[in-house]
Amino acid sequence: MQIRDRIMAYWKGRSDDFGALRMKELQSNLAPRWLREITPHIKDTHQRILDLGTGTGFLAFLLAQKGYSVTGVDVTKEMIDVAKAQAIELHDSLMGQVDFHCMDAMKLDFPDESFDVILARNLTWILLDVESAYKEWYRVLAPKGVLINIDGDYGVELKVPVVAQHHIHETVSNETMQECIAITEGLSISRMDRPHWDVHMIRKAGFSRVYLDMAVSSRIYDKEDELYNPVPLFSIVARK
Repeated sequence: MQIRDRIMAYWKGRSDDFGALRMKELQSNLAPRWLREITPHIKDTHQRILDLGTGTGFLAFLLAQKGYSVTGVDVTKEMIDVAKAQAIELHDSLMGQVDFHCMDAMKLDFPDESFDVILARNLTWILLDVESAYKEWYRVLAPKGVLINIDGDYGVELKVPVVAQHHIHETVSNETMQECIAITEGLSISRMDRPHWDVHMIRKAGFSRVYLDMAVSSRIYDKEDELYNPVPLFSIVARK
């Protein structure tokens, strides 16, 4: 099986439990912390926001509940199906419009300069061609628009034994985790010096005013529970 097919199969298999976990996160004290990471970079609710690798819609819902309109895309149809179902469930709490599309983040079906803000949380580590993705995101971003890329060096960190007793991967079967690790070993991004390589590639794609923040996890997580991500997170904020 080709690595792209393995990636698709991996996320297809995790779509239901992933959706349930993200719904818990949406209702947890982590939600306002994620908002504080993101909203300072968004001017107002009129800006067009693209949530790449939306999964089951966590960030899209989080922002829509505050009046922002968001387009969420994910390459896995099953993830988008869960997101659409949860959008119906959350309808009364969504002050902004949210819509979801099954689409490849490396090849977006949007015209040039379609969005003012692009979000990507825990996405770039699992992409086949991150350099091309950064160029594509630059294309669909409007002038003076902002890219907010939050990720971790999963290709390295997933191989490190987890010390925490409780964490976000504790309910994932060993077989599934081993498949995830095997997938990362086949991705070129896992062999790069992250996140410094990302900063270089984002600048190479044309972005300016690129800022790297290595302390995201310390602001999001204050305890080890089922929502705790043991992989240290960084953020890269860049302007077009």
